[in-house]
Amino acid sequence: MTNDKVGGFERLQMAVASAAFHNSAQRLDPPKCHANTREAVLRSIMDWITNNSNRQTWILWLSGAAGAGKSAIAQSIADLCEQMGVPLASFFFFRTDSTRNKIKPLVATLAYQLALNVPGAREAISSAIEHDPLVFDRSFESQFMSLVMEPLWKLGYGTPNADTPRHPLVFVIDGLDECTERKVQEMIVRNIAKMLGDTKLPILFLIASRPENHLTMVFNSRMVDRLLTRLALDDKYHPDADILRFLKDKFLEIKETHPLADMIDPRWPAEEDIHKLVAKSSGQFIYASVVIKFLCSPNQHPAQRLEIVQGLQPVGNDTPFAQLDALYRHIFSTVGDLQGALRVLAYSILAGETYTNVIERILHLSDGAVRIALADLTSVLVCQNFVIKYLHASLPDFLLDPLRSQEYYINPAKWHTEFARHWFSEYKLGRVGWIVRLQKHLQNAVPTPELREDILQFQPTSSQINFLLSNLSAPSQILQLFEFLVAVEDLAFGDDGEVYEHQRRVIISFVKTTFPNHHSVLNEDEVAARIVARQQGNASQDASPSLPSIGVNKSRSASKPQPQTSDAPNPSPPLKEPRVNDAKPKSKRKSLMEWIKG
Repeated sequence: MTNDKVGGFERLQMAVASAAFHNSAQRLDPPKCHANTREAVLRSIMDWITNNSNRQTWILWLSGAAGAGKSAIAQSIADLCEQMGVPLASFFFFRTDSTRNKIKPLVATLAYQLALNVPGAREAISSAIEHDPLVFDRSFESQFMSLVMEPLWKLGYGTPNADTPRHPLVFVIDGLDECTERKVQEMIVRNIAKMLGDTKLPILFLIASRPENHLTMVFNSRMVDRLLTRLALDDKYHPDADILRFLKDKFLEIKETHPLADMIDPRWPAEEDIHKLVAKSSGQFIYASVVIKFLCSPNQHPAQRLEIVQGLQPVGNDTPFAQLDALYRHIFSTVGDLQGALRVLAYSILAGETYTNVIERILHLSDGAVRIALADLTSVLVCQNFVIKYLHASLPDFLLDPLRSQEYYINPAKWHTEFARHWFSEYKLGRVGWIVRLQKHLQNAVPTPELREDILQFQPTSSQINFLLSNLSAPSQILQLFEFLVAVEDLAFGDDGEVYEHQRRVIISFVKTTFPNHHSVLNEDEVAARIVARQQGNASQDASPSLPSIGVNKSRSASKPQPQTSDAPNPSPPLKEPRVNDAKPKSKRKSLMEWIKG
């Protein structure tokens, strides 16, 4: 058959991306909402679709973090529309499927379904294609007008006397953010809003996407916002309760159907383990779904697979989070300033800091720089009220695992070294430094020649050195300096302790000058006990019950903390001499008292 003899409907079929249908056979086991979950969300959307009295909005934007379950909800809505006789056309974008990750087949795919679901539409659409055989080479707006809007106008769709369904025509577009090119995504939304704003046709659009910044901007525009209802998949809809139900149902199903069911303890899994999985999901269904798929392997013991997920058994050749990792890697591949984003995330994760203004101050960044650096990661984290909120609790696990994150790996030793060097660099410039922050970095740093030189040049001054809290007692402040010395000695520079001895002399001089009335409160046994506790990896009070707590101004005879009210020397009485167990091991290091006396 030559092109001249190809009819309009046949041309339409050739332009369709059939894999994008909500009921396509090519979408094997498409995600859909688990029974008795997402009920409030589904009810809200279906109410918006079916409640046509005094309608104010024509577009519903379903937004949520990566893996929040948007596609499952869109799929369930499409299924519900079919069941209720609501005329429907859908397009499910998917980034790794070349047939449905571009705009080119979008209108043709929607028009094909329109031709099947609206009486008379097939003839009208075929006629439009025969009139303009090159219509599929035209713009999105031109195609939509020629193949959707004009055929519906000719049919009188939605008018009281027309032979059309009583429900509006619903277009479901899922995964808009997975369409290649951001400008194209924005253009699709703008053109839809423009066409809907100029017509009285009963057409609704359900658009599901991540809340990427460029899409948020276009949905916030006046032209779109006036037609828009927003539905964000946040804590309002209690996702943890739905995830808990999903996990419990799936664990029960595994115990009933798995080939190794007779080997599974009836009490498995523990309730605590299920709730840990819920917490790790952070309200996003993808984590729980990936875990269940991993446990369902018919040739492996589910309980052992769960232990792999929990980190209680080595992973070996298993890849429990392959699907989740692929999602994370794709998201990071789209980040404009990757190194800037990884630097901010490295500090946030390794230092346990989530306040954006604190990170900006410590890393000497401009106001708002953290939010800008993380702008392309809004599908996995958000910056709200000066706080970084991780939408996926599993994201730090991914970034700290080199096998999972690959080129996006945050190497703790490398970054701690960089942050320690940054601390010294800022200090040289006369900026205040928090000694506790430096200690943490030094304890995990690599002993590089550059870091060694930074430590050798370090000269503490009372005007620059900050301690963790302004109300620390003098003994606690001295102990922080001692912790700094321990961190320096633990760095094996291979110089026979030259750096350590140098800093020891510097710190002694600083202590004598800054705390002339308080350095005598620390005796050798207390300091030795502190060192032993560190060497044993035991920071509990049991290793040194007489040692004052860091961050608390407390004498040995006091029963309550005595907060210091100023930066002046602590007027409280010195610590009493403790009774020391003669059998307690002592460090080979000198005590601070010996250094001071020496």
